[in-house]
Amino acid sequence: MDTSQLSSSQVIDIMVVIDTDYVKDYMKKRNLAPSTKSDSPVPIDHIAKYMIVPSGNALLGQATGDLNLKARNGDRVSFRGSSIYQNSDDAVIIYGFQKYSGDEIFNGNPMFYDVVDRKLAVVPDHTKKDGLPAIPANVNFYSYDATIGRTGIGNYTLNFALYTLDPNNSDRQILYSYCCWDPTITVE
Repeated sequence: MDTSQLSSSQVIDIMVVIDTDYVKDYMKKRNLAPSTKSDSPVPIDHIAKYMIVPSGNALLGQATGDLNLKARNGDRVSFRGSSIYQNSDDAVIIYGFQKYSGDEIFNGNPMFYDVVDRKLAVVPDHTKKDGLPAIPANVNFYSYDATIGRTGIGNYTLNFALYTLDPNNSDRQILYSYCCWDPTITVE
């Protein structure tokens, strides 16, 4: 048995994809006013929010609003947020993650934003019908990171800012509302 694999930490990416049309419709149907205060996000249900991890880290709940995750103490978790539109029309930015009950699975360090700047990331060549071959572009990739401190079941509030296209300027996105939902994250 290779024990070096057991002692090394890993980075686990969690892609959070939010159907922003559903969120806006949910708020309208319930007469919930958008919030412009980041410390007072509008609570949203678990529907149309998807957390996706690499298959080797998913135990249960893959692509749902609750996730059962295979991780070890010391593993770094990187939450990456996006709207169903890949942030091109509506956009989502994750900005907070707090435990409200259960086990504290993350260590005592606060979550923080990290960025990877890829100078030669590939993007489709928009001048070609099929986008190929891909062309290089400078692209930044952002994640909201924390470190796993222990196993257990934690109930959290995940905050996100929802932006929409400005009706007066389609080149600009403006804040629609601060929102949140309460995923359960299990680390085994």
